[in-house]
Amino acid sequence: MEPDAEATAAARARVDVLLARLDSAAFTGFFDGEARDFGGLPLGREALAARLGEALEPPAWWDPKQAGFALAGADLTDAHLEDTDLTGANLAGANLAGALGRSARFAGATVEEANFAGADLSGARFTGIAGGEANFDDAMLEDAHFGGAAMRFAKLRRALLDGANFDGADLWGADFTDADADYTHFRGARLDEVKLVGVNLTYADFEGASLKKTQLSGSRLRGANLTGVKLDGADLSGADLSETSLVRLNLSTCDLRHARFAGAWLNGTRMQVDQLGGAVGEEIARDYVAAQASYLALEQNFKSIGSQDAASWAYKRGRRMGRFHAGAQARTAWEKRVGPDLARHGYQWVADRFVEWLCDYGESLSRIARAFVILIFVFAVLYGLTGGLIPEGGDGRATYNPLDLVSYSALNMMTANPPEIGVKPVGRVTNLLVGIEGAAGIILMGLFGFVLGNRLRR
Repeated sequence: MEPDAEATAAARARVDVLLARLDSAAFTGFFDGEARDFGGLPLGREALAARLGEALEPPAWWDPKQAGFALAGADLTDAHLEDTDLTGANLAGANLAGALGRSARFAGATVEEANFAGADLSGARFTGIAGGEANFDDAMLEDAHFGGAAMRFAKLRRALLDGANFDGADLWGADFTDADADYTHFRGARLDEVKLVGVNLTYADFEGASLKKTQLSGSRLRGANLTGVKLDGADLSGADLSETSLVRLNLSTCDLRHARFAGAWLNGTRMQVDQLGGAVGEEIARDYVAAQASYLALEQNFKSIGSQDAASWAYKRGRRMGRFHAGAQARTAWEKRVGPDLARHGYQWVADRFVEWLCDYGESLSRIARAFVILIFVFAVLYGLTGGLIPEGGDGRATYNPLDLVSYSALNMMTANPPEIGVKPVGRVTNLLVGIEGAAGIILMGLFGFVLGNRLRR
């Protein structure tokens, strides 16, 4: 006899023994010892239906309503189910905690309120199951298939779901808290009000799924595909959306406090600044380089939806992250006593801080006007200290009249040539101050015109 034929015959003999035992023991739903070893057995709906024969009463192992193996309420703790065919079985309320069920087939089965906690179900097939409130806590479900499954309020906390497939599944209200689900597929799935708190969803595929009011706080969605996803009212606070596709989504009703967006593809996505809680997650974590990239992504998105004020806010926050980063590097250089690095990063910090004070990185007209006023009074004081402004037609003594000093300083700031107001500068120091103030005025006027032009174009 061929090896495959021998294996098939041996499996049939084991099934005969198992079913006979169930019949003779007036099945109570309890399995122990060898009866929990179903490894490789063909116990699916079609295989068992062929064994019914013409019996007037269905045997104890057959569920006529489910039309499958009757295992409702069975205690199969630590059972061996590797490569077992249990398609169409009734496992409602059964206890399969710690079971070994790699590559097992549960397609079309009823597993409502069943307990698979801690089970190894890698590569198992649960397509089309009825699994409301089923418990998969701490289970190993890598590459398992749940396509089209009905699993409302199922529990998959801390489960290992790498590469699992939930395409088209109904997971309303399910709990995935702290699960590991990178590269998992949820295409077209219903995930409304699901708990995905702290879940690793790196490169997960949610295309076309519904995640209304879903809790995704603290989840890692780096590189995930969210194309066409419905996220109305979702909680994304603290979520990592780095390198994630967020094109043309409506996030206006989501909680985005301290979410991360570094490298995310944001375009045409509806959101508002006040949803971000004042800062992106990278800034809260003091990862200033990533925070700068995050604000750049937000700036580009706000521009794409025509929200110029929001784009300006994101731009300024991004520039500020550059300053914070320079400051952190300068402090490190100081602690390590590295002079060249301290000078370079310190200069960058000072320059950025000055630009922020002067014009808020090119976004504030009022700050430039403030600089005008301050310089006018500063140079007026300097002219008074040098005593270099002499009234024309007078006795040659310097004027200390505040009106003369402020008027000359103001006009000198706003004109290309020294003003002709009956007062002239005398002495090298005073003429040097006049030249410096005139140059500063030209620079500030040019900067004012540049910022004003930008604002008018918006």
